[in-house]
Amino acid sequence: MKLHDVHCHLPKNYFYMDIENYMERWISEGLEVVISVATKYKESLRSIELHSKFNQIVPGIGVHPWSAKRKLTEEIKENFELLILDNKNVVLGEIGLDCHFIDKEEYYPIQEEYFKFFLGLSEKHGIPVNIHGKGAEGVVAETLTSFKIPPNNVLMHWYSGPKKILSQFIDRGYFFSINPSVLTGSSHIEVLKATPKDQILTESDGNVKYTIDDERIIGSPALIPRVLEKISEWKQIENEEISDILHSNLKRYLNIE
Repeated sequence: MKLHDVHCHLPKNYFYMDIENYMERWISEGLEVVISVATKYKESLRSIELHSKFNQIVPGIGVHPWSAKRKLTEEIKENFELLILDNKNVVLGEIGLDCHFIDKEEYYPIQEEYFKFFLGLSEKHGIPVNIHGKGAEGVVAETLTSFKIPPNNVLMHWYSGPKKILSQFIDRGYFFSINPSVLTGSSHIEVLKATPKDQILTESDGNVKYTIDDERIIGSPALIPRVLEKISEWKQIENEEISDILHSNLKRYLNIE
């Protein structure tokens, strides 16, 4: 089977400090692509470094809404522009808005400034985006309409918002990443059920922890086969076929011919 993980925090020390062993294991288990999402500039540099070591790693660059707490300066903008000019085939992620875990409203305008900046980079350079929108799904939906980004370049990471906006995003043609929370009985299964097979991708959101069968397990690409099985079960499509469909989806998301 062709396995991919479109959202894994490889720059975090948990993975980064032992990346050779992790990648050797995951590749032996069938992993073909993993997107190394970043939450700040330092992690963006690490993502690019990791890509230089393993071509299976697609580098993600960006600023997570949790990290968007200081003004977006011209220097920050220039640093990210240079990263894009020097490195082809990056993904902008993890970017977005968060009004759920971040409850200090003074940070919301700063989050929006960063989010719009990265969406502008996506529009300008034709780069896929990997979006976090917890508690701010409506604002995310509205903001995206201001940018000319092809629907196949938009990925909603671990969507858990209102069904009305879920339907809106599906109608627009956005991708949704399904993760190991579908193995835990969470409401994320509703996103899987609602999303057409041609708009599904898989992610681990490593190194998030999941409780699966009463066991605490750290998310990583090693869990993707189990996620794929759950997708196969709900879509009533054999594992190999759904794997091929999702691989085709991945190529569209990453602009691979």
